Amino acid sequence: MRRVLWIAAFVGLLVVGWRFAAEHPQPVRIHFLVGETGDIALWVALLGAFGAGAASVGALAVTQLVRLGMLARRYRKAAAKLEVEVHELRNLPLAPEAPADLDLGPGTPLGHALERGS
Repeated sequence: MRRVLWIAAFVGLLVVGWRFAAEHPQPVRIHFLVGETGDIALWVALLGAFGAGAASVGALAVTQLVRLGMLARRYRKAAAKLEVEVHELRNLPLAPEAPADLDLGPGTPLGHALERGS
């Protein structure tokens, strides 16, 4: 069904274009800043103006897409770095472990310091 719709749209566009060209064969001159053209058909001039406008809008759209793509890439890299940092922080121990042979009882100097909170 989708293919039939595409074919119908293409054929319709061809018919409209052919009819437009048949109705506008008048010769026109186009004056530029630096010169002018010879006599060309009106439909060719209109088609050229449409093409130039579409090309300029397309160029602006492509530059915007490239800029947004680079920005998205920068954000993805920053997010990946932050994820690595969070993973590293999750793997850190909560409290330093004391060696098993070290006596930290209340009678030892280090034990007194731990009791006082300093």
